[in-house]
Amino acid sequence: MNSAKDNRNVSTKGELKAIVLADLFDAPFQPLSLNRPRCLLPLCNVPMIEYTLELLATAGVAETIIVCQAQADKLLDYIRGSRWSRGNSQMKVVVRSTPVGSTVGDALRAIDHSSTVLFDFILCTGLAISNMDLTTLVAAHSARSRDGLHIMTMLLQETAPGHPRQDKSDESVYFIEPSMNRLLALSSHASVPRAKCISVQSNVITNHAEVEVRADLSDTNIAICSPDVLALFTENFDYHDMRRDFISGILELTDVLQKDIHVHVLSGPSVQPVSPTVPSATWGSQAPDPLLSISSSGYAASVTDTAAYDAISRDIISRWAYPLCPDNSPTGEVVYNYSRGAVYKTKSVRLDRESRVEHHVILGADSHVANHAYIADSVLGERCAIDEHATIRNSYLFDGTKIGRNSVVERSILGERVTVLDNVVIERACLIGDDVTVGPNVRIPAFTRLARVPPHRGASLANRMSDGSDSESDSGSDSDISDAAGGVQAAARHTSPAAGADSQRPFDTQVLGLRGVGYVWDVSSARPGSADFGDDHDGADDSDDSDNGDDTIAHQLHKLHTIGSSLNDAVLGDSDQEDEFGGEDDDADAEQAAAKPSMQDEFEREVHLTVKRGCDENLSAPQSTIELRGLRMAYNKDKEDMCKCLMQEVLRTVDIASLATSVPAALKKWGPVIEGFVGDGREQLDLMDTVERHCALEDGIDNAARSRLFVRTVYMLYQLDIVEDVAIIAWHGRAQKKPADEVSADLLCALEPVVDNLNETDESSDGDEEEDDDNEDEDEDEDSE
Repeated sequence: MNSAKDNRNVSTKGELKAIVLADLFDAPFQPLSLNRPRCLLPLCNVPMIEYTLELLATAGVAETIIVCQAQADKLLDYIRGSRWSRGNSQMKVVVRSTPVGSTVGDALRAIDHSSTVLFDFILCTGLAISNMDLTTLVAAHSARSRDGLHIMTMLLQETAPGHPRQDKSDESVYFIEPSMNRLLALSSHASVPRAKCISVQSNVITNHAEVEVRADLSDTNIAICSPDVLALFTENFDYHDMRRDFISGILELTDVLQKDIHVHVLSGPSVQPVSPTVPSATWGSQAPDPLLSISSSGYAASVTDTAAYDAISRDIISRWAYPLCPDNSPTGEVVYNYSRGAVYKTKSVRLDRESRVEHHVILGADSHVANHAYIADSVLGERCAIDEHATIRNSYLFDGTKIGRNSVVERSILGERVTVLDNVVIERACLIGDDVTVGPNVRIPAFTRLARVPPHRGASLANRMSDGSDSESDSGSDSDISDAAGGVQAAARHTSPAAGADSQRPFDTQVLGLRGVGYVWDVSSARPGSADFGDDHDGADDSDDSDNGDDTIAHQLHKLHTIGSSLNDAVLGDSDQEDEFGGEDDDADAEQAAAKPSMQDEFEREVHLTVKRGCDENLSAPQSTIELRGLRMAYNKDKEDMCKCLMQEVLRTVDIASLATSVPAALKKWGPVIEGFVGDGREQLDLMDTVERHCALEDGIDNAARSRLFVRTVYMLYQLDIVEDVAIIAWHGRAQKKPADEVSADLLCALEPVVDNLNETDESSDGDEEEDDDNEDEDEDEDSE
């Protein structure tokens, strides 16, 4: 796989290019990615970006553009020192930094504005792994796209529902026309809270003779695209996510846009090598679909979370992705010897006589395993040291990690230079960042995240959600990420001595041990739906948690905070982050800056005027939505920024003297507009935060009216289906754990009757469903008799 092939099918249209998205704008690998972009994390001791670049080079790509926002300088340094910058490299690799933007859509719009991609291109993430030769897929896409209607060919992999490789943050159902491999509809929604039904346009079923409905497909995040894809992202600045926004939007407007999306489904690795037939350059009106002539055998996946990381690692070690395997790595810099039981090790590895290294293990160069140590189903990086009687199972240790005597590491990932002292037990699904020291004589609960730097209270989540975007001075997880299942949380960590003094915090020795070096980001002994991994991962339904007896507020709260969840997305430019280099000469500049309205002030003023004009002129919801979307694009604001500002302005139109009528009137008018900026559970939690802060702090509201305004607003948002009952319950449970200066106790108390009522409603509905199921079972029994 080290030689590039000529792609003659696209030579007439220019050199084939690829766009690689290095940022996925989520944080399942924090704090492992604090010191480097996620795509540089090792997978089987090879940086993940190398698998992607090797795939593209094999497809004949002439130039690859890596779009990166978080720590682009480190990615650039890596590429400059890699084989891709040598004179004999057949593929040019360019790293392009996008300083503004927080979504996939923003990154693609930046590429479109640069006009560097003019022909068909390959789009993938920097975490894509595949042994497929994309040359034939590119050729089939080019043959089909000549009519100008076909704009994308998605590469999907057959994967059983609940498989670790499935994206845990998203549930997708594909509607496919099998005769042409055309994607007719895509129902993609957040997995938490779980949807009870899916909706699809009726013409998807009625207008086609045969439709496949498939929930067993995982998106490999690899696609062949026409330039129209970039143009459509630019024209529709509300497109953020590829599946939920772009693909779903194109399919819903197929009749209007006249654009088609096709799919190619891989069924799995083949036993014998397959040489697919390249489709003909011309196609008659009755020609078969060019995708049908391409082999469906192959392996493709994307490292979306830690569970996928574990599953893909196992596939590579077990040679299911051959020729991608440890003894034939893309870089070829380290030579592994394969031995019985799928154990890979280099010649420099030292195994003491009585050490035990069993099945599915990779041992990096210069690693040492002492007597009576046990390692199975694990990957060790370079220069790792395992002391006597230590046990490593189903875990991943990066370079320079040391494990002390009698210590146990179960199904966890440990970053570089982590030191685990003697008699330490690290339970399953823990993530430990670089340079952390743990121990001695402690037990780290399951699902714990530890980092060398403290969680910074003032750091905006918008920055943290870009995996690896944190610097050592402002990185961290939210201090109030909930432990709703009853595990240890903030009580186990020290509080900051003062605001802005996180760097002076003492280490969290209560959790890490007397000699511990590091801080606790999150501790949770049982997390429904978390990205767990290991042999006993059975992909069970996350809602099946009857054994822990917790199916109320705490359980629902965990569901909202599963993969990719967050608490409060703050706008860029945190007020806590001050210029360290200010001096006497800055005073005049500060006075001039204070005299001028900031971009944020101008944006808020424009939203205020838009809401005022909407009320004065009685504009319809679509008209107001168009104006607000224009403002958001003009000021380059996130959807969350717009929602926060809009909600505050709508609440300011409420007549405090007559809340009973003014609150419903205001929200019925502006509810459809607000709903356009609110999506999943995380955004609903943000909206609840905005309402609470406005009702608690806004000037001009009588203290006696604050609680009534808050309760009526929340209830109307629920009645209008803008905020779900699960989000209200989850927000209330989380807010009760916040410090008194961050949430109003009076407002929480006033909301309790609403929360109690929602809980009773949920319990009664669950009881009705169980009763209906019992009745159906009885009817079936009677029919059988």
